[in-house]
Parts: sequence; C-alpha cells; structure tokens
Amino acid sequence: MKVSILPYVLLAAVPSALAQNWTFLEGLINTLEGAGCTTLTGAASQLNSSDQGKSLLATLSSGEPYVLFAPDNTAFSNAPSNLTSDITDLFAYHVVSGNFSGVATTYPNVTLGRTFLNDTQYVQLEGNKSQVLAWAIRSDGKTHVLNQVNDSTVTNTTTYGNVTINVVSSVLAYPASFTNSVPYVNSSLTSLESTLTNVSVPFYNSSTGSLSNASVLDVVNSGLRGFTLFAPNNSALAAIQNGLATLESNTSLLQIILDNHLINGTSVYSPELVGQSFVSAAGEALTFAINETGQYVTSGNTTAQIVQPDVLLRNGVVHVIDRVLVNTEENASAASSAAASATSAAAHSTTETRPIGYSQTATLDGASGAGASSTSASKKSSATSVLMGATIGQMVAAGLTALGIAVGGLMTFG
Repeated sequence: MKVSILPYVLLAAVPSALAQNWTFLEGLINTLEGAGCTTLTGAASQLNSSDQGKSLLATLSSGEPYVLFAPDNTAFSNAPSNLTSDITDLFAYHVVSGNFSGVATTYPNVTLGRTFLNDTQYVQLEGNKSQVLAWAIRSDGKTHVLNQVNDSTVTNTTTYGNVTINVVSSVLAYPASFTNSVPYVNSSLTSLESTLTNVSVPFYNSSTGSLSNASVLDVVNSGLRGFTLFAPNNSALAAIQNGLATLESNTSLLQIILDNHLINGTSVYSPELVGQSFVSAAGEALTFAINETGQYVTSGNTTAQIVQPDVLLRNGVVHVIDRVLVNTEENASAASSAAASATSAAAHSTTETRPIGYSQTATLDGASGAGASSTSASKKSSATSVLMGATIGQMVAAGLTALGIAVGGLMTFG
C-alpha cells in the first residue's frame, strides 16, 4: 500500500490554529493522487513558502464549498515553465469559491466563478477583485474551461468533503492584456486592434500632472481597471470599411462611437447582462436582450449579436459582437454621473460565493447561464477607472485620481 508523505508536508503549510485539520488535508491529497494529479500535490507542497499559500490551504479546509480545477500529470508535463514557476498564484487561479453543483451551462451560455488570484502582477480588475474563471459545455458534451489557447476539458469530477475536484487536461493560463489575448483567444479581433491603435487621444496623468497623447489600445491594455468592451469582429468592421476610413479622419466622432462600445469602471460578465441596461462611456444606454437565437446588445438604433461572450482580460472583459454599434450620440452628464457611481461602488468590494450573475436568492438547481437573475446595474461593483465628461480643471478640482477616459476626449490616469 502506498503511503504519501505529502499530507505531512502540507501540514507544515497550515497555520498552527488549523493543524488539527491535517486529516482533511491528507484526505484531499489522497483524493487528488487517486485522480491522477500527483504532480499537483507535489507542487502544492510549495505553498508553505508564502502567507498567501498558507491562507489558501487553510481556506480550503474551512468547510465552505469550493471548486478545484486540478490539472492532471500530463497537463503539468506539457505546461510552459513560466506558467508553473509561481505555484501560489497558479494554485490560486485554479480554486473557485462557491457551490456550482446545480449549474451546467451550454455554450454560448457561460458559467463564471471568482478565483483566489489577485496578485496585481496578473490582475488589475476594479476594486482589487480577484480574477474570474469561465467554463461551459461545448457541442461535444464536455465541459471546457474557456479563454485558453486550446480549451482545457474536464476529464473527471470527484469530491472530497466540501471541495469539488474537476480534473482538467491542461494547466490554466491567466487572462492577459487585450493585445496579448487577441492572437491566442480570438484572432477575429485583429482589425479592431488596428483601429484602436490608430486613434490617439489626450492622456492626463493625475498623479504626475502631465498631459500627453496615447492610443486607445494602450489605454485598453493597461490604463483601465475594470471595463467591459463590446468588440466588433473583423467581419463587422469590414462591413463598414468605407465609413470607417472616413471616421478615422474625424477622431472626435470615432472616439464617441468607440466609447459607445464600452462600459467603464466595471467588468460585466454575460450572465449579468440579461435584461439589464448600462450607461456607456459616451453616456448612452446599452440595453440587452436574449432569445432562442442568442444574446443581443443595442446602442441607439443599432443592435448586434454577442457571438463570443466573456473573453477575459487581466483588467476587464470583452464580448465579441457581429456589428459595429454606430451611435454618434453622447451625453456628458450621464457619463459623469455613471463615473461617479462607479467610483463610489469601487470602494465597496464584496466576496462572491456563487456563480457570477446569479441572484443571491435564486437556488442553484435549475439555474442557467442564459436565464439567471442578475443584480441591478446600480449595485454592480466598479473600479477606480471612471469615465468623466468633465474638463481637466473640473477633474483636478474634484480630486479625481482615477483611471479612465473623458467623453470630451480626455483620458485620465491616476
């Protein structure tokens, strides 16, 4: 009979107050080994090198429900070394908080959960929120973890106590920037990337008091902390190519159109969109509907279908759409009000313990990614990135130290 020494190694990683839980940890390790995840258990022994790792191990043994996405041995052998070099962060991204036992969404409906990864080297979401993980059942009947170079599939599911263990076929990579995600997660956004590169706007750094120009792409990549972008795919941009060429000579108008594709200050995932209305970065309404053919977003007189939801980024989320939302209207007052609400909401971070977008009162049994209740738009958490329709003087007078884009053409970074 094989006797594993790993439970005793892991025991040293747990705060002394929880040392009595070594039996739980031993059982978890034995369950992982039985599921073909011995490399993961070996890597987990390194968690005792950081306070975050010790805390994570203690949390897993707390009795609350968690989901562990456990890469099998083959997954680790195929993983690039840069992905597995920081075991604490890697392990944190593979653990999701909450009970997902009654949730099974079929793509393009998506299930999302909040992980424990909040290292600012990899995550810049609003309110210092941890990164999320997205998964869904594909047409092959298997559960796929999304936003990977190649979807990672769940090959086996087992449980140990309060922990549901989903064995997966690859080590899960963290969401990256927009530029670093486009070639790997969605090549259909290359035309949009080029368009964002070509639009340059005034950029105000409220920390240094300096003003310079920056491309919208640079802002999307690293300037915003928490945003939702409805990104037209290559076909959508090709359909308005002639008009787009004209617009590129009118950057003010083009920026308004781009701003009407953006919800600034908060990352709104697809289950949270259903039946809701949000204020865009240009101060216009973005409304959402769903039917048997898919999920749709409307701005002004244009409606587009969301053809790929929940492309996760390190600092926000992208939903790919099949039409450009050609809305040239703006409402600076509405944008300013929404920005103020976003700043206020960012200060009130809450811990999510269930699928993102599901009502706190809804039962998980029978919940679906498409029809789940979502919280009010006014209650959604937002980031320190805000979109203001004010002048530089008004921003400084208000003491804003936020990241964002001003509707009037000014981008501010704190």
